[in-house]
Amino acid sequence: MKVYTDFDFQINKEVIENEYLHPDIELIYVLEGNLKITIKDKLYSLTKEDIVLINSSFMHSINCDGNAIFCRIYYSYFLISKIIKNDNFIFLCNSVSDSERSYAELKGIFKELLYYYIKQPHKTECLINSLLYKLLDNIIENFQIEKSNQSANNSDDERLQKIINYINKNFEFGLNFKALADELYISASTLSRLFKKQTGLYLSDYVNQVRMKHAAIDLLYSDKNITKIATDCGFSNPSVFNKIFREAYGVSPSDYRSKMKEKIIEKTNEEELLRENLRLELKEKEIFNENNLSEIKYCVKASANQGFYFKKNWDKVINIGSLHNLTLANLQYHTLYLVEQLGFSYARLWNVFSAKMMITDGKNIGNYNYDNVDLVLDFLVSNHIIPFLDFGKRPNTAVCSEGNSVFYEEECITFQSRKAWESALENFLQHIIKRYGQNEVNKWIFEFSCDRIHKKESAYYNDKNYSYFEAFKYAYDSIKHLLPNAEIGGPLGIIDFDFSFLKAFLSYCKNNNCLPDFLSFLLFPYKTVCKNDLIISKRVFEKNFEIKQIEMMHELLEESNIKNCKLYISEWNNSLSSRNYLNDSCFRAAYIAKTASEIYDKVDLLSIWVGSDWLSKYYDSFGISNGGNGLLTKDSIRKPAYYAFLFMNRLGEQLIEKNDYCIITKDEKQNYSILCFNFKWYDGNYFLQEENSFTPEKINDIFENNSPVDLEIILQDMPSNQKYSIKKYTINNSSGSILNEWSKFQYENELRNDEVKYLREICVPNLSMEKQIADNGVLRIKTRLQPHEISLIHIYDDTK
Repeated sequence: MKVYTDFDFQINKEVIENEYLHPDIELIYVLEGNLKITIKDKLYSLTKEDIVLINSSFMHSINCDGNAIFCRIYYSYFLISKIIKNDNFIFLCNSVSDSERSYAELKGIFKELLYYYIKQPHKTECLINSLLYKLLDNIIENFQIEKSNQSANNSDDERLQKIINYINKNFEFGLNFKALADELYISASTLSRLFKKQTGLYLSDYVNQVRMKHAAIDLLYSDKNITKIATDCGFSNPSVFNKIFREAYGVSPSDYRSKMKEKIIEKTNEEELLRENLRLELKEKEIFNENNLSEIKYCVKASANQGFYFKKNWDKVINIGSLHNLTLANLQYHTLYLVEQLGFSYARLWNVFSAKMMITDGKNIGNYNYDNVDLVLDFLVSNHIIPFLDFGKRPNTAVCSEGNSVFYEEECITFQSRKAWESALENFLQHIIKRYGQNEVNKWIFEFSCDRIHKKESAYYNDKNYSYFEAFKYAYDSIKHLLPNAEIGGPLGIIDFDFSFLKAFLSYCKNNNCLPDFLSFLLFPYKTVCKNDLIISKRVFEKNFEIKQIEMMHELLEESNIKNCKLYISEWNNSLSSRNYLNDSCFRAAYIAKTASEIYDKVDLLSIWVGSDWLSKYYDSFGISNGGNGLLTKDSIRKPAYYAFLFMNRLGEQLIEKNDYCIITKDEKQNYSILCFNFKWYDGNYFLQEENSFTPEKINDIFENNSPVDLEIILQDMPSNQKYSIKKYTINNSSGSILNEWSKFQYENELRNDEVKYLREICVPNLSMEKQIADNGVLRIKTRLQPHEISLIHIYDDTK
């Protein structure tokens, strides 16, 4: 009889178990052979690396062949209910029947767990236990089914779970089944009949079984006297306990203790010997070793016949800089290059009314100077680039780490009165319409952001009764009057920090007939917090932070009863820092591909921060690479992030399949494009140091693992025996990475022009090609993805 509290980890062989149930969660992972599990009359056939979770109180049986070896973990019902703060829970974790979820991470934890179990180098079980908790965390985060209170009360299976959990939680005390029946909205007699129907046991018999099990454990593993054991296990008195125990075990409790204690040591030794033999057998088979511990294998099957509209929301807008920044020839060149090569339609610019643009001093009304404005807007319009103008006030700054900047200056003027601002805005609109025509300017996007972090500096004008809401309404009315088809929105919020403000903003807009065409947001994996009266942004460890932020955006619209307002992510990146070498690495490329694949259908616009490293140039930004946020370095070297957008843009118009490692698409000509990525998240070391402290040589040390992924893509329902060409473009730490190529120069900053040109030309994807016949309509593509690798696989008919 195995005794455990929170969890129990076993490796089993040649097991046959008839149908039974228990209150704990049981997780099974097949190491070798075949296993058949029946859960509630449904049969599942498991093979190597399959995973099945058996929920609390689910009837099940297990039957395995003679060669099968499997790992089994029990998690206590009490542990899980305490962790998730809920007594009623269901998980869906079954790799045999579930093709929607990814089991790769779960399998990786199992492999790590089994590797250390087999290797057995540690003096204690702390490491094993930590991995068991990691496994449980993955199950709770990714496989728990959310249930409403109503559904929990209406399902017989869930009622049974509640009954069994109630008994196991309260067996020491007097059980009140009448109160439990009331909670389940049934009568006490119905409760008893339901239990008998579902389990084949009378309710009183099951209660006695539970109490007997705990009593037997106490008899063998404690020094309690019989009377104490009887009362602790819920029996009314020792006589009742003796009678029921004798009926169950054929002997009295005292005789059971004396006889079984003699055998318990022998049985424990047998179990330890069996465990050691299994451990040695696994070690000899080399099922888990240091080489394959880190490997992840993933297979995806998809039908070439299916396809759904694939909305690309990342290729519309590129963040460029302030209007004054775009007066610089280098930034104009980069803007034009990004538009031509990556297909961006809009250039997002800010600080229209900055001191450097010299439109007005903010004091006087009239006599506005648009020379610098015309220089910028003429460049955009003549090159068919549509302006996306943010009229908000923002500092000219470059962040290096949390709460610290490389430089900071207030760039925008503050209008001295509301009238002065309104006059300048009205005149600006009239000027651009007169210069470029209403048809042209109707295509433009106008954003009015509100910097809630720098509240005092963000006001558009000086007024003791200043209201951003009123400023937005004036701007909205003015633009819609002159340019009815132009889009206007704001306020560039941080959803978790600004939720109440945003809700009030939408309420005001609804009541004042100025509902924005779009709500705009910042999206970075940071938590905005107030510390010592300062508002700073702290990096978050949470992997799915961006998805949860977008869910909050949709909650905001739903709570505000807004149905026709677009969601624009005006600024998005993995890092706020402009001195973080991760911005120059393959990590950022994989982050972009992974995140875009997860949120492409959840927002209307996704705009990367930023186009060029020229935006954050300062005294310290000399040399080849400085960790800037640009897709291009100052020397026009294309970073891996640039190629992430190039690869994503080449995806087809119809989505066939997407998962944790790839997006499969096709176009109208039945050509197939597959974007693959092996994204790795940070480990704890990254959050213990400043973002700008990692050198290029050290950035590979800050991830949770650096495991490759063996990906097999099986395209089914292809034209039978058709010949295809398969081209693969790859960016990874060995191919096309600026940091890798620069390392060959020992990160020297003072390179000659021809050496910089060499880097510009060598930082390109690796290209390979193969030909394959769709055997019986099936095409199999196998690829090994290195850590942070992105690759584009293009498949086309070789005969066309």
